[in-house]
Amino acid sequence: MKKLLAISLSLALLLTTVACGGNKNEEPSSSEGSGYEDVMNPESSLEDSTDEPEAEDPDAEEPETPAEDKEDEKAPSSNSGSNNTSSQKPAQDKPASGSGNNGSSNNSGNNNSNNSGNTNNKPSPPASNNYSGTLPELINAIYAKQPVEIMVNDPAPVDLSDANAVNNFLGLTDASKVKEAYYSEAMIGSQAYSLVVVRTNSAADAPAVAQSMFDGINQAKWVCVSADCVAVGAYGDTVMLVMVSSGLGGATLHTDLRAAYASVVGGKLDVSLDRVSAS
Repeated sequence: MKKLLAISLSLALLLTTVACGGNKNEEPSSSEGSGYEDVMNPESSLEDSTDEPEAEDPDAEEPETPAEDKEDEKAPSSNSGSNNTSSQKPAQDKPASGSGNNGSSNNSGNNNSNNSGNTNNKPSPPASNNYSGTLPELINAIYAKQPVEIMVNDPAPVDLSDANAVNNFLGLTDASKVKEAYYSEAMIGSQAYSLVVVRTNSAADAPAVAQSMFDGINQAKWVCVSADCVAVGAYGDTVMLVMVSSGLGGATLHTDLRAAYASVVGGKLDVSLDRVSAS
């Protein structure tokens, strides 16, 4: 009985061992199947791997966003440029203020010109208005423009060192402001006619000399006759005095001769005086 029990146990153990061994032999087949599936799986894994980059496309697009960020970064640079230009605008405004200063300088220039115009109204004319010709030429030019009907002598100089001659021809008691003087008178002593031209030391002296001659001349220096018409004019550094009897050339001969003098010297007279006395 013990042997049979031992044999039965041995058989059972053997069957168990066989059964276990059979299971172990089958596992390799399953492992082979799994291995076959694993061989197939790499293709699927390759497909999966090829598919995965497509899934990673959103990730691949992510580097483009920095490009947009770069554009955004460029945009601030343009803004900064605009800010720079805007910051330069005040510099452009400065020339405008400068032009305002120029305007003020122009105004000052206008004021100066106006002031200089006022100085031209002074009695003493500028030196540029002086008569450039000689005094004999001046007398002859006056006669060329306004002839007289009486016979007169050629222009002759006045001796400024002779006080009587200075008073007789010029009506002055002081010839210190006179540089030279010439006269032209009637050749017949019974005709009251005298024309005198004077050059002063400067144009500034001419108005005062003209007034003194007008006030001091003796209209009755002739023995039997007198000159009732007197006219005086001054231009630049020259003075002209004419006195004549109205019976010789009419009541306007004295002013006509003064007008001829103004025409010869070529400008408006600085001094113009005349009178007609009762005969």
